[in-house]
This record gives sequence, C-alpha cells and structure tokens, in this order.
Amino acid sequence: MPLRNFRRSALNSIALALFALSGEVVAQCGIDGPHETASGRVFLDNNGDGQYQRVETGIADVAVSNGCEVVITDDDGYYEIALAATEILFVSKPASYRLPVDTDMLPQFFYRHYPTGTPDVVAGTSVQWLFPVVEPTGLLPETIDFPLLPLDASDEFTAHGFADTQARFELSQDMLREDLINPLIGNPHNVDFGLTVGDVANDNLSIYPRHKAMMGLMGMPQWYVPGNHDVNFASPDARHANETYKRYFGPTYYSFNHGKVHFIVLNNVEYAGANREFADGRYRGFIPPGQLHWLKNDLAHVDSEKLLVIATHIPLLAEASDGSSPVANGPNTENFRELLRILEPFDNLYGLAGHDTSNSWKVEINHSHGWNGTPWIAHTLAEVRGNGWTRGPADLRGVRDAMMEDGNPNGYYVLRFNDTNLVPEFIPFPFGPDAGKRLRITLDPLLLAPVDTAINRGYLRPGTQVVVNLFDGGVRDRVWMSIDGQPRQPMRYSVRTDPYVERLHARYENSDDAFGSARRSAHIWEAPLPAGLNPGLHHIVVTTEDEFGQHQRGAFTFELLEDQVPSD
Repeated sequence: MPLRNFRRSALNSIALALFALSGEVVAQCGIDGPHETASGRVFLDNNGDGQYQRVETGIADVAVSNGCEVVITDDDGYYEIALAATEILFVSKPASYRLPVDTDMLPQFFYRHYPTGTPDVVAGTSVQWLFPVVEPTGLLPETIDFPLLPLDASDEFTAHGFADTQARFELSQDMLREDLINPLIGNPHNVDFGLTVGDVANDNLSIYPRHKAMMGLMGMPQWYVPGNHDVNFASPDARHANETYKRYFGPTYYSFNHGKVHFIVLNNVEYAGANREFADGRYRGFIPPGQLHWLKNDLAHVDSEKLLVIATHIPLLAEASDGSSPVANGPNTENFRELLRILEPFDNLYGLAGHDTSNSWKVEINHSHGWNGTPWIAHTLAEVRGNGWTRGPADLRGVRDAMMEDGNPNGYYVLRFNDTNLVPEFIPFPFGPDAGKRLRITLDPLLLAPVDTAINRGYLRPGTQVVVNLFDGGVRDRVWMSIDGQPRQPMRYSVRTDPYVERLHARYENSDDAFGSARRSAHIWEAPLPAGLNPGLHHIVVTTEDEFGQHQRGAFTFELLEDQVPSD
C-alpha cells in the first residue's frame, strides 16, 4: 500500500475508533445503539451502470459521512466509517464530477441504512405515522459504492433557487406546475441544477412523488432542503420528524461542491414533537448540535478560499432597517452565532433561505452580528408560492395571484456564479399583472378619479408620493426617478407597507380571492410628486442599480385633468 494510502487508512481507522468510544460525540449526533462498519469505494463509473468494476478507477479525496463524522477516500477511492441503524451514508460531490440521478432528477449520493425501516415505537411511544416512512433496507451490504460521472467543470455556472413550492392539495400542485414547471421545461436559463430551500410540500406529504416527477421535467438535477411544512407531525421528537422526507429525498443535511462553491444544506427546523411545543410554537429555527458537529468535520476538508453557500429553510437572520426604530424583524435561527464561530475561517459566504411568506430580505452579516470577517449576505428568497396558492384572484388559467404581503410577486431565481461571486436574479412568473416586470410604480394616494372606471387619471391630491417596489431589493440598492424627461433624482429608501398591497387587500377582503394584509417591506423607495404639475399626460421613468450591479428600468404614466377638485 502506498504511504499516503496507509496514512489515510490509519487516520480513518482512528476516526472510527474515536467515534465508537466517544459518548459525547454519540450524544451530540443523536445516535444510539450498536454501530457497524460501512465500507466501499467512490469510483468513476466508466460504463454508467452504477456498479463498481475492478477495472474502474477509484476517486481519492472524496468526503464520505454518516451525518456526524467525515472520512476521506484514499488513493483507490476506498473508505470505512461507522454506521448505525437509521443513519444515512452520503458523499460530498467533488466539483469536477457529477452524480447519477434517478428518473425524477434526484442526485444519487446517499444510502439509507434502515435494516428494519423507520421504527413504529420511538422512545417507548407507539407511533402511527401520518405518511409513508422509510422501508426496511435489510442487513448492511458488504460494500456501499458511490458512482461518479465526469463533468466538464467550470468556475462560472448558473443554478436555480426555489423557495417554498409548498402545495397542499392537487389543485395547488396544478398551479405550481403551470407557474413554475411549464416555463422551465427545456432548461431555458441553462442552469446546472435547481435547489429548493424547504417547504417542498405544505403538510400534506403524500404529494411528494408527484412533486418530484413534476420538478424532474425541467431536465436538471434537483437538490432539496426540508422545511417546517415537510415534517411528519406524528413524530414524538425532533429526531424522527423527517422520516417521510428521508424516504423520498434522502438526508436532511449534506454538502456538495460545484465550481469554486461548497454548498452546505442544513436542517434548521427543530420540531418540538407531537403534543409538545416550544415557547413560540411547534417548531423553532435552530441547528442541532449534531449538525454543527458534522459541519465542523465537513469544513475541515474544504479550501478556505471557496465560496460557502449555506442553504437553510428558516432564515439565518432576517430583518429590514432604514436606520429608524423600530425595525421590521423576520424569522431567525436562534443559535446563529454558534454557526458563525464555525464559519470563521472562511471569507466568502452567502446564505439562502425561504420560509417567510410575507417578506424577502437581504441582510448584510457584519460586526453588528458578531461577525468580524468579510461581510456577507443572508438572503431570504421571495417564494415560488408567494403568500399561498389560495391567495388572490385566479387568472384565466385558474392560477391565483399569490403576491407576497410585502408586494413582491411570486417567482424564482437564477443564481449566477463566477469564481467565488454570486449574483442572484429574481424572476417573476411570466403571467399575471407583474409578468416581465422587476419593479412596480404606484402613486400614494391615488389620483382622485372623476369616475370609478378611471385608471391613474384624475386630480392630484396633496402630499402625493411616487412609491417604487423594487422586487427582492434591499437597503444597499439605489433607485432614481425622472419625471417628464427631466434629470433623474434619487429616491428615498423606506421600510413601509406597499400601498398597492393595501389597496388590493381592501378590495378583496372577506372574499374567496382575499390577499394577505400588507406587511412592512424591505424594498420600497419613495419620492414626492412635484406640486404644480400642469394638466395633461405625465410619465415617470425609474432606473435602479442593486448591490450586485444589476440594473432595472420601469415606466409609469398618469393623466391630470383640467377641472379643479370639487370642494367639499
């Protein structure tokens, strides 16, 4: 055996021994019961049959994990690691390889070790699972091999970001198919993969098979993160809360590499358990100690110059501030600072999350949060399902508007990676009132109309503001306004509700087409409309530049009437 292989094998054996002997580590990772030794190879699958042949080349330096400890394959692609019942063994895909996928485009990077399946008795409690759980896998195989396929790797690539697809009923899934799947069949943005940051379903986990099949129609690998609506609520504890998710999607936390990016998926939804609650409800944003232990081990093998993308469902941190008090606050991860300590060696980071159905946010993580490294963005994405598939009036397709409560339309992202830089582009769905738009312009208050059927035609009210909602924008973006061709002037950032949402909520309130009530938005700009404008047509042109250098343009027209406003 080459010296390097001998040293690697010896180190892995030491890791196995320490793992078996350390009660502290076992407790951290939530593991109990006897362990076996899993072994096998990570190999280049030359003939694509998924089976290791002696003539096929093993791949060195690949991270293999049981969800707690991490070992590295030797020069022959060989590994050994401890594995207990109900654990999932997985590899961290290297950047220069791709994974085989199943018929639903789910990457095949894991092995479920469930000799007798998900237990019916958990901590002495008999469990009647609400949805299907993991089936028995039998005895541990003699070898567990992971095939990899060649990839023409590039440091410049694109991916899709999806937040909260979250359908509950078959009709909701129909709307998801119409809004998201249809426009992306054929991979028009030429992305390498899609990443859904949680709430794949909305409590009804029976839709998983159909959902996976629909997402697979896009023709790209699909990675998933579990959300609070992906919990099997029959579970009496947090450890078994995702047994249905694991049956259909595999591990609830893992990592993979692509380009110069190390993607980290964390499950930060801690479920209290059936018939239990935390102080604020049935779940909380929290990263369990076992995951943090795994993350330390995972990152020990990652180049500190890589970009780390941390994908969670609940935001790591969500807030909007215009320098005033009070500020708007969103859902957060309680032990975020513990995570920051683990991330300290890295300078290039970006966070992706979903969960917040009312707001999209971009928070700069800096010294004010206890981070002394290069500032980075914790990004709460605008959602695929917006404020919900039952919200707003239906269009001619039968699909509801689903606008978020901060005025952001529902949509998806194209994530553009170049070296260690990430530029996220939000794309509203190509249907509905905001189709093809990246911003919305409105007056607040509206013109006083002479008749109910007038649209932005009437009399100017005192104190009228031009209000711009730059979809998925944030405090570090810049917005300008030009009226009637005059030189553009900067608009003022303001954390406030969108008057457009206020009006639609009032119009449809108490109906089957009701919108959610307006919430303070993190991406609003405003400027006063000049007094003394002459009667006639006027036009406003808004231009923007966001913190990533992306530019948008929007236009708005209104007409002032010659008659004076009638006196009261």
